[in-house]
Amino acid sequence: MTPIDSLYAQTLHVGFLVLRQAFESGIRDWINAELEFLHNVPTLIGETNKERHHYFWHKERRRYMDWVSAPGRDQAKSRMMTYYQPIWDEMEPLMTQFLDSLPESACMTDDAPTKPAHRSGVR
Repeated sequence: MTPIDSLYAQTLHVGFLVLRQAFESGIRDWINAELEFLHNVPTLIGETNKERHHYFWHKERRRYMDWVSAPGRDQAKSRMMTYYQPIWDEMEPLMTQFLDSLPESACMTDDAPTKPAHRSGVR
């Protein structure tokens, strides 16, 4: 297992803890945000398609960060800072190095937010 794979596994581990807290809160939007954030993480472990990692790092993670940062979502933001942020801090230099070899033309820009195909084809 690569260091990035281990960090994805840690994300899932803490993600289930945060998801449980979201369920216990009864805040449906928070539950949905956690599910949306976590749903592709299992398929990224062992994934060789760098475009999928790029999409997770720059789109899915960013969308989640934007969601929890909105006013009135203090509990969700607190959990992000406590559980996910330390993993992301460790992951950032590894992800940057890993994605540096991705051709510029393969990087999805904010103007073209097309999702790459899933390895399993299941959504």
